[in-house]
Parts: sequence; structure tokens; C-alpha cells
Amino acid sequence: MRNLLTILLLLLSVQSGYPQTDTLPKPSGMYATGVNYISFTDEGRKELFDNTGEKNREITVKAWYPADEKTDSEPYLLNADFAIKYCMFPELYRNLKTNSSRDIPISTDKKKYPILIFSHGWGEHFSQNSILMEELASHGYIVFSIAYHFACRYSEYPDGRIHHLDVKSHRFQKIWRELQNPKSIELMNRMANIGSDKERVEAFRELSNMVPTGLKESPKYWAEDIHFFLDQLQNINAGNKIFKGRLDLDKIGVFGMSMGGMASSEISIIDSRVKACICIDSGLHGTALDSTLKIPLLFMNSQRFLGYGPLFTSKSLSDCYSLSVKNSGHMNFTDYSLYPSPLAKWVMGTIDGNRVIEIMNVMVLNFFDKYLREKQDIDILKESEKFPEIEAVASIKIK
Repeated sequence: MRNLLTILLLLLSVQSGYPQTDTLPKPSGMYATGVNYISFTDEGRKELFDNTGEKNREITVKAWYPADEKTDSEPYLLNADFAIKYCMFPELYRNLKTNSSRDIPISTDKKKYPILIFSHGWGEHFSQNSILMEELASHGYIVFSIAYHFACRYSEYPDGRIHHLDVKSHRFQKIWRELQNPKSIELMNRMANIGSDKERVEAFRELSNMVPTGLKESPKYWAEDIHFFLDQLQNINAGNKIFKGRLDLDKIGVFGMSMGGMASSEISIIDSRVKACICIDSGLHGTALDSTLKIPLLFMNSQRFLGYGPLFTSKSLSDCYSLSVKNSGHMNFTDYSLYPSPLAKWVMGTIDGNRVIEIMNVMVLNFFDKYLREKQDIDILKESEKFPEIEAVASIKIK
């Protein structure tokens, strides 16, 4: 995908900063929001990015959840000096505050809360959509964002250690070599102008074949991480000091941006615990290219996928939506829309960043409210009509 190529290119470049102090926009829900960090080691899997082949796979997870009262404001970056110096964050992130408080008690308003699992884009980080995470938590969701080690720009362990992307990994270098194929770059650039669904499918297939490690293997590898984390939810619900007994394990949704969207569709195909899925500007790669989901599915797309709606809405036997936002770019669907970074400026559209954040907050919340909370009175298409920037296509199967 264009994001994968661009991020890899820019991770090796020098950036300048945008000095600024700010706080994330206040979420609209009734709850205050808490934030917590957890980590796991999968003893049954090896780390593919480890050159020694000896380390087991680890994941770190950042959680947002509904709370009754806010205390202090958690910084956007816990280790800002390190992140700015070594992880390519601009200066404006040094003093950026969130609306969430760390490790505060979960709200007593409900006995259990539905679960959402988020996956970031390749080369990005588990906080990349903090605005959206706080919005969802403020409306009563527990949101877990997984950091995919060695493919994420950074993540933070509960004890404060930082994990960051390793460009010296043999696997990273393999993906890098695949992406230097001029034909893959040319194909990515012309996909927005392909006219028929048949040609679009073949273009996705051709691109996946050109970048097999990045676009075929990686979504499956990340889906294995999600599957492993789903297994951990029982333990979290049984013994975690914040979440004990509060997870609604029958109401689990997944969503992700770019590579994270691909991973979300992958896990939705193989794991019946997932009840609804959102793919944010991820296109069709990996198993999803030749498979059909059985659960409600939403594609939220940038300008480049205008016209792709009928193809995308054919990918689920349940209700399926494609919402493409005119004049938006790939990285508009992250916090970079409001807090710019040189890493993202090449893949931003001309649309106002606040507008994309508003659209994403509203449509993601409505989708999960409808299909996890069973609020059947919500009409996704009618909600999308409030935003003339959206090109909406739907295939409605559930009556």
C-alpha cells in the first residue's frame, strides 16, 4: 500500500518540528476516560523480525476505557524525549496532553462493556488514533490497541520501557527491497484511476504479489497476534486490577487503519469471537481478497478508493458498507489530521483535518453501536448523508 511505502521511505529521512502545546479534542460521550498499558509474551510463536530466531513474539497493548472521574491528563507520549529523538515524532508532541487519566477505576455505570480491538498502520504506533479511542471509550467501550513490534514506530511497556521499529531486521529489509520495485510504486499511483471492479481486483492481486512479505504475510502475522490477544481476554477478565469482570466477551469488534485494517479483516475471517469489523483505508489484500466475511463490515476509505464501493460491499454476507471521503488522504484517518507530522504530510488530502476526525468519530461509533450494542434504529446510510463529503455504498443483508 502507499502508506507502507511512504512510511518506510520517510522513516529514513530527516524531519523538522512544529513547536506547539495542546490537548486532544474533548470526546463527546458521557464518561471520563482511563488509559492503561499491558504486555504479553506468546510462548508458542517466534519473533519473525528477530535476526537471531530465538526470541518469542511479544505484544504491548494500550487500553482506553470508560471511567467516572478524571484525575490527571496522560501525556500523548510517555517518553517524549526519546520518541522525538529516535522515533521521528515532531516537536509538537512533546507537551501534547490527552483527556485520559492513567489507571483510574473503570466506570461503575455498567456491569460489563463491549470490547474493541484496534490495529495501527505499518510503521505507526498504538496511539496513532488516540482521538478516536477516547471518543469510543467516552461512549462506553473498552478499546485495546495492539502495538505490532518491529513494525510499529514505537510502543511503551507498562514499566516505561520503549520498543521501536528496527530497520536492521532482515525481515524489514526484505519488505524494503520488495517495495523498491518501480512497478509496485507505479501500480499504487494508478489504482485510483482504475475503472472496473475486475481490474481493481487484479490490481490488488498484482500488488500483493509484488510485495508478498508486506501485503500477504504481514496481515496474517498480525492476525495471529490478535488471535493470541483474544485468548488473553479471559485472563484479563479474570484477574486484571482494572478490567476484572467488566469485559463483555460476547461483544467484540475489531478495526484498524491501513495494514491494521488488513489484519482486522484477516482475524474476522478466522475467529468467530469477532462480531463486527471496520477496515480504514486498507483496500483488499491477503486472505480478504478471495474471501467473504460473515459479519457486519465497514470500509472507510480515502479519496483514492472513490468508485470502489460495489467491490468492497461484496466482501461480507452480512451488512456491508463502503464510505469514501472525498479529498481525504491516507493519513487523514489518524491524529495527524490535527497534529501534523512530516512523516504524514505526503499522504494527506486537501480536506480539513477536523472534518475527517468528525466523520470518523461519528461513523465508527454508529457502526459499532448498531452491530455490537444492537441499536437497530441506527441507519448507517442516513448517518453518512449528514456528511456530503461521503460517497456511500451499502449492501444490506440483515432485516
